[in-house]
Amino acid sequence: MTGSDLVKKLKDHFGDKIKRSEQPVNDMVMVTIDRAHSAEVCRHIFHDLAARFVVAVGTDVREGEGGFFVDYVYSFAADHLFITVRMLVPQKDVWIESITGGADIPAANWAEREIQDLLGIKLKNHPDPRRLILADDWPANLHPLRRDVPLQTYPNSDRSHAQEMKKPPEGSTVVPIGPFFPVLEEPAYFRLFVEGEKVIGGDYRGFYSHRGIEKIADSQLNYNQVPFLAERICGI
Repeated sequence: MTGSDLVKKLKDHFGDKIKRSEQPVNDMVMVTIDRAHSAEVCRHIFHDLAARFVVAVGTDVREGEGGFFVDYVYSFAADHLFITVRMLVPQKDVWIESITGGADIPAANWAEREIQDLLGIKLKNHPDPRRLILADDWPANLHPLRRDVPLQTYPNSDRSHAQEMKKPPEGSTVVPIGPFFPVLEEPAYFRLFVEGEKVIGGDYRGFYSHRGIEKIADSQLNYNQVPFLAERICGI
């Protein structure tokens, strides 16, 4: 399957819901849709066309486009082809329909919650829209990846929006692990819900050592400097 074949399939299936299509590089197709159609388009790509979900990315483009881009990236590995589904979220009505819940794509869970935390784009119909990356005492209406938030921002502590942990199922036992544990590279807190020796559920709180690399890269570095920083942090 080529990029042109993929675009044709989508246009045949969705018609005018595909507002724009382009192929910026040989192995990447980009289609632009209205956010109201995100769940059905992404469901079709993931479930019917059997693409692999790669990542979701949010970008503050208010200065040039009047809102935010939200991009969902999928891979067709056998065809060496990627597709990006792009939506423009207007700055005066900032929300998206979650594909985690709306399109039944569990892998998008954390990526969508990261977009919500860092850019303030609210998630509709997400099964677990709790805070993920921001510290428990970070103010609710301050979103650090928005371009009008300075890099050196030190807000007053506000714990009224701290993430609440899930309650264990009735009759189960909670086994806590962390935040500091000998085999963990960084702090992370796990709550395992067990019945006897069987784990029946759990909850997680991490990102205690979130370094704000995205903000540094977006506001301070040029294109050539970003990979150098990322490689040092990731230990590549």
